[in-house]
Amino acid sequence: MLGKVNRAYFNGNNPFHKKVDLKESLIVKLMFIAASLAIVVSLAILYTLINGSIDFFLSPKVSIIQFFIGTKWTPNGTDPSFGILPLLSGTVLIAGGSILIATPLGLGAALYLTQFANKKASSIAKPIIELLAGIPSIVYGFFALIVISPILREYFGASYFNAASAIIVMAVMILPIIVSVSDDSLRAVPRELKEASLAMGATKWETAIKVVMPAASSGIIASILLGLARALGETMVVALAAGNVARLTFNPLSQVQTMTAYIAQVATGDIPPGLAVSAAFAVGLVLFAITYIINFIAGRVVLRIQNAGKITSNKKNKLIMPIKNKTKVKITTSRNNNLEIKKIQSEDTLDFRHKIAKLGILSVGSCLIFATVFLGVLMVSILEQGLPKINLSFLTSYPSANPSIAGIYPVILGSIYLVGLAMIFSLPVSVGAAVYLTEFAKDNSYTRILRRLIQNLAGVPSIVFGLVGLTVFVRLFGFGTSVLAGSLTLSLMIMPVIIVTTEESLKAIPQSFREAARGLGATKWQTVRHHVVPYALPGTLTGSILALSRAIGETAPILFIASVFAKVPPGSIFDGFLALPVTIFFWTRHPKVEFQNLAASTIIVLLVILFAMNLIAIIIRQRSQSNRDW
Repeated sequence: MLGKVNRAYFNGNNPFHKKVDLKESLIVKLMFIAASLAIVVSLAILYTLINGSIDFFLSPKVSIIQFFIGTKWTPNGTDPSFGILPLLSGTVLIAGGSILIATPLGLGAALYLTQFANKKASSIAKPIIELLAGIPSIVYGFFALIVISPILREYFGASYFNAASAIIVMAVMILPIIVSVSDDSLRAVPRELKEASLAMGATKWETAIKVVMPAASSGIIASILLGLARALGETMVVALAAGNVARLTFNPLSQVQTMTAYIAQVATGDIPPGLAVSAAFAVGLVLFAITYIINFIAGRVVLRIQNAGKITSNKKNKLIMPIKNKTKVKITTSRNNNLEIKKIQSEDTLDFRHKIAKLGILSVGSCLIFATVFLGVLMVSILEQGLPKINLSFLTSYPSANPSIAGIYPVILGSIYLVGLAMIFSLPVSVGAAVYLTEFAKDNSYTRILRRLIQNLAGVPSIVFGLVGLTVFVRLFGFGTSVLAGSLTLSLMIMPVIIVTTEESLKAIPQSFREAARGLGATKWQTVRHHVVPYALPGTLTGSILALSRAIGETAPILFIASVFAKVPPGSIFDGFLALPVTIFFWTRHPKVEFQNLAASTIIVLLVILFAMNLIAIIIRQRSQSNRDW
């Protein structure tokens, strides 16, 4: 079967060739439609937020100017006030505080891993970072409220709900983002720069600080921006730990409310229907605009690095010699006026520089120790609290108002149905979009817009997807609060992740594979189908499993859709459901300690499922790497 381009004897009248061309043309068009869904999803987000906000801004009780500059947020009562500044200050306090903690820790960890760590240390540290990245935000929220907050109350006089506990936990949450992006940037610095610095007498520490870090500064800034955007959009940690009182304060020991926490409060039904609910869409619109701008800037920076990776080749850049000649030379004058060099203290100076280097390496290495200790404390505290309740009865019973007989059987099934359907909806569309963008799309303005939209969708706060699911699938399509609406909402959220990881896998296939297949007469689609996609399958599966593991641990997108009254497993896709993270959320907020213990037990079940999925992804990745011979 020969391709149209390579067939020297191609006869356009041959019905067999016409059939092949028609089939391939149809496949490419379907993949083009799949890629173009990014535009539809982006428009759906804008429609949801703008349409929902219109009722709010057109209300006579709302002034647009007061909305942006007002300092009072009291959405309930006979005289409501809608000044967003208290919500904005709470968001800035928690996101800013967490980024201040996470930036030195993440940068230090990345510096240690790329410049100083040996293979053994890297093999231990990287799984720890990956584990921190894989833990769902609801687990961090539980840890902040049940473990961190009591310590702050005991020793610092903080309130029951406080911003400080959310700041500490969120700093660890965004740590993996800063580490991974900074790690890539630091590794991209050309080896010649480092070798030149070392050859001129700089220590490894001086080279890392004064040569490598400045060269990777763009990527480091991008990592901080991406971490900041993640912190701004985080919902569950702030909803559980920071509280629900909107006040204009920057005291981390007091209770505050963020923009995402207010939307979550609407989702849980704590806000009565009316103007206060419409306000959630206006808040979501502001949140979307802020995170979009930050992600856009960070994306531009990362793109510039990838295109230039070449920080280097611009070797017109002047290499600034970082080492100053501080050699101390004492010169004395003898009585006969002859100059005499009495002592040169270069050894002392070098010794001092090496001591500084050891201290610096120790300090950046301790960043990883902090992450390890935090992970250890988190796991021990959850196991200690939740393990005693785990038994067969807990796994096979139904939820109940009596904690002694409550179980999670329908909750587990609800999560499985949810993720199974999300996989069915998202996987073929995402892989098709990635194949089109990588193998068939031309480098034109439309393709660049699609790529930009997909990157931006990956950074949209998950609670915004919840608003989209509520507006589009629950209300517009009439699916109601069903497992179908929940799985479609999760599909929208994970599709950008699968597309990006699949694209990376496809790009990793050598171009020579394609050229060889085309040279033998295969059509472009045959080349992709038989010689590109199969080799990229391990990477595609790994990315898909990781995306699905994120879906099973997400709470915010399905908070509007999951039904707390669903006590039995869904019998059809139109039935209500409960999921593991949503159950953890409600049980953690319960005033009875017994339910909080049940939340810890449910977290253990969720983590076992997540770790199993991540283990499968790691095994697939390692097997593909070992079998790779190019």
